[in-house]
Amino acid sequence: MVIGIAGLVVMALPALAGHGHAHPGHGHWLAPRHAPSPKPATKIIPADSASTTSLLRFLPSPRAIFTTLALYGAFGNALVHAVHLAFPIAALSAMVPALLVEYFAVRPVWNLIFRFQGQPSSPLEHLVCAEARAVVPFRNGRGIVSTVRDGRVVQLSARLRDDDAPIAVKVGDRLRIEDVDAQRERVTVSLLPD
Repeated sequence: MVIGIAGLVVMALPALAGHGHAHPGHGHWLAPRHAPSPKPATKIIPADSASTTSLLRFLPSPRAIFTTLALYGAFGNALVHAVHLAFPIAALSAMVPALLVEYFAVRPVWNLIFRFQGQPSSPLEHLVCAEARAVVPFRNGRGIVSTVRDGRVVQLSARLRDDDAPIAVKVGDRLRIEDVDAQRERVTVSLLPD
């Protein structure tokens, strides 16, 4: 049981390690920085892929192995302590309920969970012509704006268009995104009439 639980925890660590930490110097509403998207990789197919694939489908996933081990230990302990079976009989008897619970109860739950995946964000360039609001007063034609991207409010560094640069922009003023520098996550904006 301990090996199964420890295996499941170790499998979860990489997913948990990347979340829940704040980047120093960033405000609460700032959009996270994204690395440039990698170039598409070419798929390498082994020479004997049909036999490799057919053999691999019989191997259980690490999640299934660790879940079954945890259930096996739990059922074994229950049979020894609750039903008072001898240890060898409990060890053999615990295999059946562990496999049944993993296959009919745990596996469907995991399959359901893995169906819910986040949608990739649209490119920043899709924000061109979108409405934004000034979050801070602009100084020297520069400031921060907030806009809605894929249903989420994000904040981006902004500069006014050259012909609008002399205009004072106050907090809450409506702006239009005219151009996007996706590499630096900056936008060029113009003032919208009220």
